[in-house]
Amino acid sequence: MASPIAHSFAGFWTFACQRGHFKTQLTAHWREYLLPLGVLILLANAPDLDLLLGNAVHRGFTHSLTAATLVSLVLSCVWRIAPGFWRSAIVYFIAYSSHLLIDFFTGTKIGWTNTGFGMPLFWPWPKTFSSPLILIFGIHHKNFAALFSLDNLRACTYETLIFGAITVVASVLWKRKLKSRILRKAKLKARTNRPTPESPTHLLFNLEYQKGEASPHLPTLQDQK
Repeated sequence: MASPIAHSFAGFWTFACQRGHFKTQLTAHWREYLLPLGVLILLANAPDLDLLLGNAVHRGFTHSLTAATLVSLVLSCVWRIAPGFWRSAIVYFIAYSSHLLIDFFTGTKIGWTNTGFGMPLFWPWPKTFSSPLILIFGIHHKNFAALFSLDNLRACTYETLIFGAITVVASVLWKRKLKSRILRKAKLKARTNRPTPESPTHLLFNLEYQKGEASPHLPTLQDQK
């Protein structure tokens, strides 16, 4: 399994990608979005709660799309993190399923090694699924001492660097896109508010009209005749 570092990043990504569906925006005060952010991060780590029952049941029912669906529906009934029942359920499902996606590419060795641990994604069907391509080191959790091993330190450092770099790059690209959108709207607004040039005939008519108003008592050529 991957460490909570990778799964917490996934929960944060879910919040960032779905921010438009929340009742608060990222520009709001941090207290307004701390609760949904915390809920999604906890939900992204939730499947590993089966470790509390022992290693024997780890990667069982909690690591399935069945559990992801049931948990999402129940949470949507309890608290709607986004407007609407189904929209909230989808956000919850994405956060929970991100854990399954990361564990799907987790194994003991990086590369095309087929060292994945396997998960019963379609429980109660007992068949397990894992990717032949391993992208993330699995951490050891057989006992308390194994949690603080050098291998786990290497795995946590690797996840922090990889997921942190992805977060930074995505943030830069998002800011550039947002800045480009703002500049495009500003140019469009400037073009809309720009006064249209008057035609020469219209300008000549206005000039003659202003002259007529300035000297109303002057006789015209027709009056002199």
